[in-house]
Amino acid sequence: MLSPRGILALVCYFLLPHSLTHAAKKGVWRRVEAVSGREAVLPCEVGVLDSSDMVFVVLWYTNGEKEPIYSYDNRPGRLQAPEDRHTIKKQLLEGRAVFRPGQVPAMHIKPVLMTDQANYTCRVDFRIASSRRTHLSLQVVEPPGQPVLRVAGQKISEGVLGPLQEGANLAITCSVAGGVPPPTLLWKTNNQVLESTVESRSGSLSVNQLVIKHLSRSYHNVHLTCVATNNNVTSPVHASLTIIMNLRPLFTRLESPPKSLRVGKEYHITCLVAGSRPQPNITWTLGNVASHAPILAQTEHGVNTSTSQVTVTASRSHHGQRLTCTSINPLFPAQPLTDSILLNVTYPPVATIELGRGVSSVVKEGQDVYFNCNVDSNPPTYKISWYRDDKAIYHSPEDGVVVSGNSLALRGVTRHWAGPYVCSASNVEGDAHSAPLNLTVNYAPVCEDSGGQTEVYAAAVGSPINVSCSVEASPASLKYSWVFNNSLTSERLPGNVIFTTPDGGSTVQFMAKTQQDYGTLQCWAQNNVGRMTQPCLFHVIPASRPERPVGCTVINKTYDSLAVGCTPGFDGGLPQIFSAQVFEAVTGLGQVKVTSKSANFTLEGLTPGLDYVIHVVATNVLGSSDPVTLEAFTYKMAENRMRDEKVEEPKPEPKPEKGVVLEKVVVVGVVVAVSVLVVVVVVARCLWLTRQQEEHSTRSRSSKVLASPDLSRGTHSAAAATGGAGSTHTDVNLDMADFMFGLPGPPPPPAPSLQHEKK
Repeated sequence: MLSPRGILALVCYFLLPHSLTHAAKKGVWRRVEAVSGREAVLPCEVGVLDSSDMVFVVLWYTNGEKEPIYSYDNRPGRLQAPEDRHTIKKQLLEGRAVFRPGQVPAMHIKPVLMTDQANYTCRVDFRIASSRRTHLSLQVVEPPGQPVLRVAGQKISEGVLGPLQEGANLAITCSVAGGVPPPTLLWKTNNQVLESTVESRSGSLSVNQLVIKHLSRSYHNVHLTCVATNNNVTSPVHASLTIIMNLRPLFTRLESPPKSLRVGKEYHITCLVAGSRPQPNITWTLGNVASHAPILAQTEHGVNTSTSQVTVTASRSHHGQRLTCTSINPLFPAQPLTDSILLNVTYPPVATIELGRGVSSVVKEGQDVYFNCNVDSNPPTYKISWYRDDKAIYHSPEDGVVVSGNSLALRGVTRHWAGPYVCSASNVEGDAHSAPLNLTVNYAPVCEDSGGQTEVYAAAVGSPINVSCSVEASPASLKYSWVFNNSLTSERLPGNVIFTTPDGGSTVQFMAKTQQDYGTLQCWAQNNVGRMTQPCLFHVIPASRPERPVGCTVINKTYDSLAVGCTPGFDGGLPQIFSAQVFEAVTGLGQVKVTSKSANFTLEGLTPGLDYVIHVVATNVLGSSDPVTLEAFTYKMAENRMRDEKVEEPKPEPKPEKGVVLEKVVVVGVVVAVSVLVVVVVVARCLWLTRQQEEHSTRSRSSKVLASPDLSRGTHSAAAATGGAGSTHTDVNLDMADFMFGLPGPPPPPAPSLQHEKK
């Protein structure tokens, strides 16, 4: 009779195929991969058993078959060798399959063949517990072959692709032969999977194409890998390449360019170029002209950067021009990069002067003139000044001078405004003056400045004189005419007595035939501007004897000589000479007489220590003047010798008694009082003499007298004779002051060299 356990085993045995098929249909299949030719391990789950339980039987089935292909009998009580516990019922597995119980029970198939690929079920029967089943799907795989990389059909063998142009398109094909199941192909970079665009299979060949449009510079030196895999057992196969690219410059930049440049100073400007591969060509341009010739640059290339330095000596012509640094990769000629600065060069002004529109440098008196000062400077000028003949011109509308900005306006110019004009400009860099612009003012003739006096000529009856007329005019091309006028007649002088002087003046030869022929000569001049408005006047008067000299004084004295100086008086229209005669004051005897063409004398050979009287006279062919009388004296010989005597050191005197000291104090007081009195008298005399000389000057007059051609004539005021007596009195008194106090007289005025005076 069967036990309950035997009955259960019998039922399980008959129901096993149906139960296995049903479990396979309902169970979860676990995928197990094995590489063909290697070992396949099919694990069989046993679970955790109770200590009183144990595995009895392990049975293996394939593809839902009813008969097991492999069994393992572990039931106790059966006396059989360990190897006899294993039973292989499938001949194909003979010698290759073995079930290994242990901590991880599994059936090992080695080598596994492609025919071993199937669904496997492991059934485990226990002594107490219910049976357990493990469903396994064995996948036997063949690894794929080595990937091959191609670009445009060309195989990449050295792992380097390029150089490729930045911005170009790239298509890389990865092909793998073999592999069961067919492998999966992936593109990776830096462990990141790239999206492939094209994947295809043809027979046993798997292909994946990576397409990159518009290669950016980020792909330079990038490592791309094509990975092929079809199982979880073996390591994936792969092929890699590195992309090398030609790159445009990333940037071109001027490094800290100067904000402004000072003229004449040297500057170094650096241009930095980065990211170009291969090395860029760097050029400099100034304005629109390439700077290779005028501007030399030094360029250095590094690993990823290039620097170029240019040296610029700032000049005025550089101001406002653009300095540009241009970098070009020769493989990208149409894609240069530039950086530039607009040069701001500071320099001192350059000034030029010009006349206003429609204004000529030659104008007529009374017209308006406008000047413009054109200035080129940076920074702008803060001051513009104007000059004529190196004298500053200031804004003065009341005088017709208007200065506004860089313009100068002259309203109603006169001949005095002619001359060179210069404008100057100033800025913080310096000052500059323009070249002079000469302004010519044409005007009608005017008489040369005569100090407001009319020239006077003295002539004898029947003696011809030459009267010269000089005028100022612009232009200096002149025509002259002469008119004689007096109370009896007014007539134009004929041309045969009028002559032109080398300096452009006019001279007329005039002769008074009778006393009624004296009068006034009028000189008229004319140029292309017009005729003079007022003639030049010359008075012709009769000749006379000379007036006596004035201002005579003794200017030096010694023990045997006297020096006298005078100012000549009016010569009467005829040449004059001067004489001085010395008389002893006590006896009246004549001592020395000197004659001279000048009014200065040195009277020598006199007796020392005597008083003398000096008579000074002027003489011409018509007579002599009244004498000028002076009083003087010569020094004594003893006084003169004291200068050569040696001064002996005074001997010490004995100490005076008290009475003697008092007497000396009184004497000293008297001497001081006398000295003060003398000083007061001298000051009073000097003030009186100064007032007398001023009165004498107001009474004197001047006139010009010309002698006939055969005689030279002296000059002085005709009124000088009226003051002669006063002059004599003054000179005598001054000499007396000299005699009293030993004071030197005032120096004589210089002898005049003119031959006529203006009235």
